[in-house]
Amino acid sequence: MSIDGIVGFLFIALSVASLYLLVAVGLSIVFGSLKYVNMAHGVLYLAGAYIGLLIASSEEYGGLLGEAGQVGLGWGFVPALILTPIVIFVLGIVMERFVAKPFYERDLLDQLLVTFGILIAAQEVVAIIFGRTGTIYPRPEWLTGAISLPAIGTPPGMSAASTIRVLVVALTLFLILAIFAFFKYTDYGLAVRAGTEDSEMAQMLGIRVGRPFLLIFAVGSAYAGLAGVLGGSLFNVTSGIGMEIIIPSLVIVIMGGVGSLRGTVIGALLAGLFFATATELVPSMTRASIYLLAIVVLTLRPNGIYPSTEIGQ
Repeated sequence: MSIDGIVGFLFIALSVASLYLLVAVGLSIVFGSLKYVNMAHGVLYLAGAYIGLLIASSEEYGGLLGEAGQVGLGWGFVPALILTPIVIFVLGIVMERFVAKPFYERDLLDQLLVTFGILIAAQEVVAIIFGRTGTIYPRPEWLTGAISLPAIGTPPGMSAASTIRVLVVALTLFLILAIFAFFKYTDYGLAVRAGTEDSEMAQMLGIRVGRPFLLIFAVGSAYAGLAGVLGGSLFNVTSGIGMEIIIPSLVIVIMGGVGSLRGTVIGALLAGLFFATATELVPSMTRASIYLLAIVVLTLRPNGIYPSTEIGQ
């Protein structure tokens, strides 16, 4: 394989890992801090993909919108990339207040069943409204083809690295560094860590943990919404993508070590690498590759790759 081919392969792996990571990080920090299993996190990815699509383009859909002709604002990809996470951030606040919070003290099985049911119902509602046919996300011209820089054009070895995949990887890297910095350097991040260790003691010391917990839930939601836009630019948008992303993301969280951001990052990178390898060598095993990886990892390390007792680490 040539250098260009290797670089292209790596960016396929990294871009897939990035999508999983943006979704998994929300699952990880919410479960690590609130002990809440949120399968409805897939709804946020699904909503992000369709809201971004409505902002970015004007399309004809099936379902109930089949008679409406072209639907959407048609503002382009960049406005969708900016506005969608804001909308999903607000949706995350609503979800935390009215869906998640009443179940914080319930058994994990109750949480799992309720949120899984919400995801299934949401996908069916989307299918009824938009139809079940996949929709192609529009891309601006500067996001098509190989990456090209002013003056020098395509850098050596980068001819097989598509611009959209480079953008996905770069954005994810920035956002993951930001969430690590949030937990390490901000008052809200420290409050979350304190509340996770001992919520009652933290409140006795005057640390208000309610708002920080709400904030990280909403931030994790925004990450999932952004992943929906980015994922929609790499793959078709269908009503079933919420389920397609949430199961592997949950596996990555468990494989990395529940509540461990570092473990989640490592797990996502391994999952992306296995996904790309399977796509190249055994396409029929692409989706199964992540689960096979998890079986091996959890057999060797039952507590995950990087188990952590402290959230944000």
